[in-house]
Amino acid sequence: MATLPKKKPKPHKPENHERWVISYADLLTLLLATFVVLYASSQHDRHKEDEVAQSFIKAFHGMPPQVMTPTPTGSRGVLQHQDSAVPKPEETPAASKLPKSMAHQLSDSMQTLQAMQLKLSALFQPMIEKHQVTVTSEPLTLIVQLDASVLFPSGEADLKPEGAALLKQVAAGFVNLPAGFRIVVQGYTDNQPIATAQFPSNWSLSAERAVTVVALFVSSGVAGKQLAAEGFGEFSPLADNGTDAGRAQNRRVVVVVHAPDPSQK
Repeated sequence: MATLPKKKPKPHKPENHERWVISYADLLTLLLATFVVLYASSQHDRHKEDEVAQSFIKAFHGMPPQVMTPTPTGSRGVLQHQDSAVPKPEETPAASKLPKSMAHQLSDSMQTLQAMQLKLSALFQPMIEKHQVTVTSEPLTLIVQLDASVLFPSGEADLKPEGAALLKQVAAGFVNLPAGFRIVVQGYTDNQPIATAQFPSNWSLSAERAVTVVALFVSSGVAGKQLAAEGFGEFSPLADNGTDAGRAQNRRVVVVVHAPDPSQK
């Protein structure tokens, strides 16, 4: 009887000790995918947060800084007789979530500033065209900047007659400002030294000019508790004091109207 040849046993393969690499690679892939999803989600949320933040800023602080371009009218220079229509500020999602009383106050303040900006721009139109006056706005703030030469003789703090007449028209628009509004008058000079018996420094000249404007506003019926005067001397220049044009630009009086911010109460 024939015997079958015995099969040779297959050689024993050594155990693969690197199988963990496949599982580790899968884990890394999964982690990478997870981080990609998290990153995409965070980017989306951040965008949404930015939108909410912007709408909140718009709701509380009105329009972004801007310079009003006045429209020529038949009558100029009479602030209280300008009846320009003022568009109602848009209501944003953030504004709709404010308490009603706060939202109403905010809307009223914004409309008051916008109306005043339009009227002052019309009043100062000839001087704006000559770059002697600017009327600009910032959040809940209106800024009127006048060359000192429009109001005062050089080196003096007594108003020119035409300067006083102009400021009285400005004051007429401030008389009926609602409670909570503040008006700050700021005086600035160039860096040319002054040393007189009346003004020992530029600081004293700038402060005295601001006080003079405040005193005229008070005499015109503006509430004293809404007013303040500040003098900065030569320490906040707008332009280079090394030129005549730069020094003229630095000699200025700035009237800043602040509306109350309901969020600060």
